Amino acid sequence: HRHPDKSAVFRVASAPHDGKTGKPLMLQEWTLRNYIDVAHELGWITSSAKDLGEVVRDYRNYIHPHKEFTHGVHLGDHDARLFWEVAKGIARQLLEGSA
Repeated sequence: HRHPDKSAVFRVASAPHDGKTGKPLMLQEWTLRNYIDVAHELGWITSSAKDLGEVVRDYRNYIHPHKEFTHGVHLGDHDARLFWEVAKGIARQLLEGSA
């Protein structure tokens, strides 16, 4: 949201497009996966940050107790702290890389 001209994010290959019209989706319609892919393609985050971002994206869905239970996964405070540190590191890369 810092950049008044956001056209670059819509021009990269990883930007999501509407299947019918072929036009780029509005930012409000993007998923976290889209944001991660575009940030990496634009060089705002490193490959390792992209990979870790995908892991955090997958694990954030365990916030739903039913999914945690059905998958047999238990996430505790230590896990939450670990993911929080990863998320903060990615955010720092974004803030520095997109400046």
